[in-house]
Amino acid sequence: MHQYQDKYFDQDKNSILRAAQGFVEPQLLQRWVEIAFDGYMQMENPMGLVDDFILKLKSVEVFDTTFLQELYEIVSAIYRYERGNNQLEIIWDGRSHYEVYAEAWSETFEEWMKYFCLKPEIYRAIIKACILKQGTNSKFLYYGVRRTILSHFKLKITRNKMLKAA
Repeated sequence: MHQYQDKYFDQDKNSILRAAQGFVEPQLLQRWVEIAFDGYMQMENPMGLVDDFILKLKSVEVFDTTFLQELYEIVSAIYRYERGNNQLEIIWDGRSHYEVYAEAWSETFEEWMKYFCLKPEIYRAIIKACILKQGTNSKFLYYGVRRTILSHFKLKITRNKMLKAA
């Protein structure tokens, strides 16, 4: 399991949300790769033509998601930053805060990734690193994805602290 950084910003204290995000991480990383593949098909193969390359992509059953772990941590921290309220709300349906947070985070994650995975710099990097397992220039791919995500939210990370960009 990936070791999370302590805090990305001063008010990053929602330990229940952080634990829920960590619990659903393996499923969401797998889902992120699937969404990236769907984005690739939508943007670069809208007619759904099947050639050798598509067959190769579809034949991969186990994805290598290590490339996405640090990016997932950053996206998780952005969610906590955007949802800065650490107050526990009353939940009337009998579910725990942990369950509610995991569900809300999973829904938001899916929505965000469907948006981001329509961008070539995102879906191409994920396909190269997670499906094709082409480890060449993985840091270059990583920083491209990271830059795209952070700039969308108008954030930057300096010395492992998340700051709102001007």
